[in-house]
Amino acid sequence: MSPWRTTSPGPSPSSGRRPPSLPEYHLTSWCPDHPDFVASCVESMSYLARYQALARELNINIVPGTICEVHPVPSGEARNAADTPRKIFNVAYWISAGTGALAASYTKKNLWHTERPHLTASEAPTPHAAFDTPLTWPAEGGGDGSGGRPIRAGMLICWDLAFPEAFRALVADGAELIVIPSFWVCDGSDLDEERRRLNPRCEELYLNSVLVARAFEYESVIVYCNTGGVSHVVAPVVGGVGGEQGLGLNEEVMRVVEVDFATVPLLEREYKIREDMRKEGFY
Repeated sequence: MSPWRTTSPGPSPSSGRRPPSLPEYHLTSWCPDHPDFVASCVESMSYLARYQALARELNINIVPGTICEVHPVPSGEARNAADTPRKIFNVAYWISAGTGALAASYTKKNLWHTERPHLTASEAPTPHAAFDTPLTWPAEGGGDGSGGRPIRAGMLICWDLAFPEAFRALVADGAELIVIPSFWVCDGSDLDEERRRLNPRCEELYLNSVLVARAFEYESVIVYCNTGGVSHVVAPVVGGVGGEQGLGLNEEVMRVVEVDFATVPLLEREYKIREDMRKEGFY
């Protein structure tokens, strides 16, 4: 897996302000046709409490990739006639340092084509909402880099990345940090023949390009953690953090990167995208 950690503003961040992030499907992988897949999803649900205990013990914020939640549904809503009626949601969480409380959860809205026969998309009326994290901006005149207002964050999952509307909804709700667990195949193994002939690494190119574009156009820090490499931490103004192109193809390591959140208001002073988004009729 490819966990990352980022730090909030300030010269001496505490351990609680270095939130590890894990990839999508990090406990089960994505093999929905395997006879034990659903049972593995049910078992993986117990790990959320374990991550919460770890957040309390180590005083760290954790974004534990995604966990597939399996929920029973009335028989009239059954999607799998041969099996127990159920819905499977792909869910990301932000677990707070010290308390282990859930600051937020997010259910994947935009399912990839092969997920749609097996998973249920978010049923929330407003699926893309930001939330206050335990990370903080420096207090006015403070010397330790903490004590100010909370940094607001949002979460997306994998294919959500392709929809700028999702980013716009989060930023309109005040998000300054967007965390994206992902299971994006980039090695060309699932490309059709024509795309493979033109560019076998086109998915890697797409990710490296669009992540930088999203960070600039929405003035946000983006933490993208992907199975199979190409994980990336991107900030406005500077682009890639800890290596301009992030991790390489199939590179799976833990990397600690320091993120300067001052790039968020710095770009807003010039672009004023957030200011414009608050105006009536802006699009």
